[in-house]
Amino acid sequence: MAKGLCLRCYKRARAGRPLDDTELERYGQPDGHGRYGILDDDGTSVLCHECGRRYRALGAHVGRAHGMTAAEYKAAHGLSRGRSLAAATLRETFSQHASARVGTAGWQRFENARDPQAAAHARTFPPAPAQTRRSQATQSVANGKASRKTVVRTCPGCGAQWCPLPGGYARKTCRAPACIRALASRATRDHARRHAVTIRPLTDHERHQLRTLTGPALKDLVTRLKNDNGIAQKTLAAAVGISEAGLSRFLSGHRVPGTDRPRPTAPAGGAKPVSGPQRL
Repeated sequence: MAKGLCLRCYKRARAGRPLDDTELERYGQPDGHGRYGILDDDGTSVLCHECGRRYRALGAHVGRAHGMTAAEYKAAHGLSRGRSLAAATLRETFSQHASARVGTAGWQRFENARDPQAAAHARTFPPAPAQTRRSQATQSVANGKASRKTVVRTCPGCGAQWCPLPGGYARKTCRAPACIRALASRATRDHARRHAVTIRPLTDHERHQLRTLTGPALKDLVTRLKNDNGIAQKTLAAAVGISEAGLSRFLSGHRVPGTDRPRPTAPAGGAKPVSGPQRL
């Protein structure tokens, strides 16, 4: 007894299942030739609830004589799913035979051929009752161990998969250094590809405006061309006639380009334009 309950009722109470259902009311009551929920085992034989005969094991008997599987027989007579239908002496014999096979040549062949992962995937378990699942979910939330999200993420580097926890950091890789570098490289390539699509050359009218405008009008034009059209700052600085660093200072308000900016010309003979006094 535990907390005033038998072990069976105590487990049902912990699982949140009712204690006053029909199954518990029938427990120990006459059921066919035996009692409901009790396997009559005298040590050498067990009693069949269906026909009243005694056998060393009931598994094969109920299938041949009554057309029932062992699981159906246990469910019909209130026996636990893990309860053996063999007598105690037969179970002891099976245990001794199994222990004697450990370490033999056949055991080694079995160890070499077994696949634990395939065996785990082949197991089929009956689903838990809805009330039990709700109770487990409530208890998981109370313990701070809520179930994972149903989203499956795949690492772009190594292909590993995982389910992110609710409220956790939504990582995009398995956090291995090689995978992080691969994701960063892919992001850089994608950004360059998108940028290459949006970039366009400056028109003659825009070049003329960049050379002639000053003050807020020039700043607005440079900002619009840079942000809306994706033109590189280096290209804009060359069109304005100042350095790239000078353009950055101009946009931040620390410099105002003068009106005497050098303008490109096309001198005869392909000589470079003279932008200042030359020393002879």
